[in-house]
Amino acid sequence: MGFDVPSISIVLTTYNSEKVVERALKGIVEQDFPLNRVELIIVDGGSKDNTLEIVKEFVLRYSKLFYDVKIVAHDRNYGVSKARNDGIKMGKGRYILVLDHDVIMPRDTLVKLLQYLESGDKSVATAIPLHNPTCKGVIGSWEYIIRMGRIWGTNAITSCALVRRELFDEIGLYDETLGPPYTIYEDIELGARALSEGYEIHLLGTLEVVHETCYDSLEAMATTKQGNIVNRVKVLTRYIRVLRGVFNAHYRYALAKYVRSAPITEKIKWYTYTAITILFIPIMILAFVGIFVPLYAWTLALIVMYIDVVQQYWNGKVLHISLAYSLIAYVWRLLRSFALVLPVNASSYLSCTASRA
Repeated sequence: MGFDVPSISIVLTTYNSEKVVERALKGIVEQDFPLNRVELIIVDGGSKDNTLEIVKEFVLRYSKLFYDVKIVAHDRNYGVSKARNDGIKMGKGRYILVLDHDVIMPRDTLVKLLQYLESGDKSVATAIPLHNPTCKGVIGSWEYIIRMGRIWGTNAITSCALVRRELFDEIGLYDETLGPPYTIYEDIELGARALSEGYEIHLLGTLEVVHETCYDSLEAMATTKQGNIVNRVKVLTRYIRVLRGVFNAHYRYALAKYVRSAPITEKIKWYTYTAITILFIPIMILAFVGIFVPLYAWTLALIVMYIDVVQQYWNGKVLHISLAYSLIAYVWRLLRSFALVLPVNASSYLSCTASRA
């Protein structure tokens, strides 16, 4: 292609990122890809630390290497979805790399992601490298091991994702009512829209990036030798808050939006999870008092849905890990599916969000 437009527009979002952004920027400038074909757009969400100073120093030093460099500084944190969208709308590249501030790309990342998309079917609209978190924990380690070395279909466009520009033109951008600091699921809601239109999102287990999750992490304290019982209690408390958060209005709103955007097969799965969950107590009570209920049918549905989850995480090389991780993922889906039963008023949610902003 000619050089009238860049090949890739990198949209790097930052917020209070002084501990990690320098490494992310270094990963960009050291790519084995001609930087004069790369447009770099950095969108900051109103950082209160030295993030912008670090970014400006980088731009002053390296901007001439790139096709173009732009900095967008929001007056406050409007959320990751708006930050990404503002950058995407400014980008001129045929491909958009959505990049988070805590992802460090090895030298061959851009080359391999671009080669994968350009050599494959046009229905594959997004390629994402395998993220290697610096603080995995047990469950994170299991997921990493399962994903290594293979190509997987996934449903999230997030963190470090190379996307064909036409995908955004067709399905739209990130939902700005989703994404921290408001709620979650902005990445899989966008992915759900892509899948619903017949596109595919591929996770490349053959290509890794480093996800710097240790820079400000309770898990880091809890897993180091210096970690103590207080830190471990803090980690446990945070996990409990996550479980409780399933039932708050923000989470219910996000989950409902995701399910509405999902392909019909995914909708059916989530409604089946919900049915299995809400029928558990009445079926057990009726069975206990001796009233006939279709307990076998309920149990069969439970098993069939678990098998479906296993298929999504199947890796015969680590069978025990694959089965254990699938079980945890399955139970987590059942818990979350209960949130679909609890109604949430979108207008009330949005007015509450606006008052917090």
